Amino acid sequence: MKVFFDTNVYVAEALLGGAAEQMVTATLDARWRIYSSGYVLDETERVLSEKLDFSRRFGRMTRRRAGRRATLVAPRASRHHVPRDPADSPVLGAAVAAGVDLLVTNDTHLLALNPYESLGIISMAEYFNLLVDEGHIVS
Repeated sequence: MKVFFDTNVYVAEALLGGAAEQMVTATLDARWRIYSSGYVLDETERVLSEKLDFSRRFGRMTRRRAGRRATLVAPRASRHHVPRDPADSPVLGAAVAAGVDLLVTNDTHLLALNPYESLGIISMAEYFNLLVDEGHIVS
């Protein structure tokens, strides 16, 4: 299985731990591949340090941690765009370019596109339940 985590997964993991941290750990333990992009990593750092007012150091550390566990995709100009929120288009384009099975996000604009071509777009809760159903998380 190939999975692309959106920014909100990494922010939730950094701030809350809990289910988000379990999801990332279970994905790695299952030997499923995690993909990301520079855009998502930059956005993760920016959200933590600028929008949520955590230190720049914390933002950089979270970015590095997420980047170490993922295969980075650098999509070119893409025909894939999110009509209701163009700022989400780089996330969609990177997930498609990576050829992942699932894009995991809590972004309503992205979730509204599910399914998108061969890409499943699911919420963090749905992904958590998938990991439970597959036996990768014991609840």
